[in-house]
Amino acid sequence: MKKVEDLKNYGKPLSDVTLSSEGKKHAKRITSTATAELRRELGITGIIKLLLKSRKETNRGKAQDWSSLNQRGMTNQRFLNVLIKETAIGMALADIVGKDKASNIIRRSFDQAVDITAPLYPPPEDFKACGDGFGAFRKYMKQQFTAHVNARLQELDIVEDSPRALAVNVRYCTWCEVAKKLGDASVCYFGHCYWDEVYFPKALAELGARFKRTGTLATGAPMCDFRFELVSKTDS
Repeated sequence: MKKVEDLKNYGKPLSDVTLSSEGKKHAKRITSTATAELRRELGITGIIKLLLKSRKETNRGKAQDWSSLNQRGMTNQRFLNVLIKETAIGMALADIVGKDKASNIIRRSFDQAVDITAPLYPPPEDFKACGDGFGAFRKYMKQQFTAHVNARLQELDIVEDSPRALAVNVRYCTWCEVAKKLGDASVCYFGHCYWDEVYFPKALAELGARFKRTGTLATGAPMCDFRFELVSKTDS
């Protein structure tokens, strides 16, 4: 029987996972998928325009005063640069085609790329191999949220931690703060938050569980209310 502590990337914040060699490899594959989607929507001329505008937005972002993040303890400049670049692409795309269309393009890219990014997490069968599949998943995610707090990426409250559910309310999020600083917090939703809504339902379904969230900081809610819960036989 496997131990959850031995599963891939256990106890690591997403900043470390993203900057790892494996994270960079998967980022290139996601970029390839997204580029194909963008080429269909924008054409070559549009892609060039997006690249130029993204570069301008990235440079503007890097020139910002990020002392507010530093004061909270988030001093990982390499990860901050990644977030600035990713957010700048979303901002530039929204400026070119409008926010609604930009959101749809990026969502379709995530829908296609979910199986590419999934290997950064243990597959459902690894959680099952720990004996209690959902219990292992719950412990894994709790440890990742804790790692995010320790890395000063998020501030949160664990409001339920039971055999049937893990509920976490995120009150502060670096991903959202970067988008807000660059001018539009909502870009964080379709650029980052939406991935949760693609990956978690698919992974949890194999563990007899589900993912629920009623709001996000990026869309104006007071918190991101993550909830991972077992599905009862009586649930529809």
